[in-house]
Formats: sequence, structure tokens, C-alpha cells
Amino acid sequence: MSFRVSFILLVLLAVVGGYVVFYELQQKPKSEPNPPWFYDVAFDEITAIQVEYQGQRQSFASTPDGWGFSDTGQPVDYDRWGGVQLLLTGPRSARLAAEHIDNPRDYGLNPALTTIVVTLKSGQQITTLLGEKTPDGSNHYAQVLGQDSLFLITSAWGDVINRLVTEPPILPPTPTPAPEAEATPTAS
Repeated sequence: MSFRVSFILLVLLAVVGGYVVFYELQQKPKSEPNPPWFYDVAFDEITAIQVEYQGQRQSFASTPDGWGFSDTGQPVDYDRWGGVQLLLTGPRSARLAAEHIDNPRDYGLNPALTTIVVTLKSGQQITTLLGEKTPDGSNHYAQVLGQDSLFLITSAWGDVINRLVTEPPILPPTPTPAPEAEATPTAS
């Protein structure tokens, strides 16, 4: 191969390489839009939470002293309660599955496996219906009562909410010290 042909090929390689570096690699990747919020409320707006899962129900209310069980007034175990209020400010959906569904029963939404009612300071209630898990088990079918849209919500979110019923955040009993046994004199 002659020097002239090698030089022309080298120049062509430099031109193509320059094009790739300056035009193709400088373009930003097209990002997919963020999944929609299922609903969105302010953290401090929530005053009561009711969760019904498979026929069992637990209700919680905010008091000046913190969160407690609505029926007994007993405070919740904050080690278990942790971020529940934050979770209920509104989950980001995995995606909008359908704008409208004809038969909610197909998704486990009529009747719903889990019904969550979040009450706000204004008295407004947001009722969320969680249905069956998707075939791969990674999401729940979900719907806000009164809306036609069907969303996919991560199954981890639903599992945490369902545990409020199956394993309520009850404070563990305070251990009471055992009475000390009287020392008996030993014979020498």
C-alpha cells in the first residue's frame, strides 16, 4: 500500500472519528418521562389512616402526642411505624397501566384486596384500592376510588401497608423487673 493511500485512509478515519466525538457522543440520551404520581398530598396534611386488608381493619389517628390506634388511643410503635405517614403522602406509580378499565374485577379491585383511606386536615378522604399483584409479582394493580385510571404500584409499598393490618405496630410491653429473691444465710 502506498503512502498516499494510507494518508487518505488516515484522514478519512480522523474525519469520521471527529464526527462521532463532536456530534453523536455530545447528544444527550433521551430520557423517559418519570412515572406519574398515584396521588400526592403534603406530609403534615394527613390526620387519619384506615387500612382494610382481607376483611381485617386497622385505623390510626394523629394526636398532639403522635400517632395512635383510633379505637384504643394506644400509641403506635414508632420503630415499626417509621415512614408509614411518608409512604401514604402518595406513591409514585411504576406506570399508568390503562386510562380506563371496563372490569375492575379482572385486576382484583372489585372487591379490592386492600382498601386504604387517608383523611386530610380538610376532611377530604383519598381512598386507594389495591388489587392483585401483576403476574411477575413486582407490582399491585391500583386505583384511586372515583377515578378510571389503572396504575401499577410497587408490591413492596403494598406489602408494607398490608403489614399494618397483619402485624400492627403495637408497642411491645414494658418489661417489669423481677422481684429480687431474699438472700438466705448459708450455714458455715
